[in-house]
Amino acid sequence: MREYVTSTTQLKPVTGDWGVWHRYTHGVAGEKFFRALKDKRELTASECPKCKRTFLPASLYCEDCFCEMTATKAVSGAGTVASFAILRESLDETPLPEPVVAAFVQFDGVSGGLLAPLRGVKPEQVRIGMRVKPQIAAQPSGAITDLSFVPA
Repeated sequence: MREYVTSTTQLKPVTGDWGVWHRYTHGVAGEKFFRALKDKRELTASECPKCKRTFLPASLYCEDCFCEMTATKAVSGAGTVASFAILRESLDETPLPEPVVAAFVQFDGVSGGLLAPLRGVKPEQVRIGMRVKPQIAAQPSGAITDLSFVPA
């Protein structure tokens, strides 16, 4: 027989392990972005049919006019480092063998941007405003880890 709690003053502790599983889905717009990354080795942004703004990461609805965005367009060329962080420890607080530069990069004519490692430059040489270009893995798997940036 099941017991049902009917009052917050009658809470009953339950011991044991509670397994929690989840699966992250990219959504419709994210799925298009990651498919293009894997299949075409290109970055794609959503384009609003009404106000013509372009968004990266891809989105299903325009944040300005709330139109549904089904069209995408390739984002090419160099971008600009808008912000960055130099990581010297892993998430479990162990020192990394070498510092990793995580850069948030914005592209000309595109709202938003992407965060990925910046390679090929020493941490002390990174500057806001620095021009960089995307580098996609030779054999992309369709994950954000396929993307990094290098100096333009």
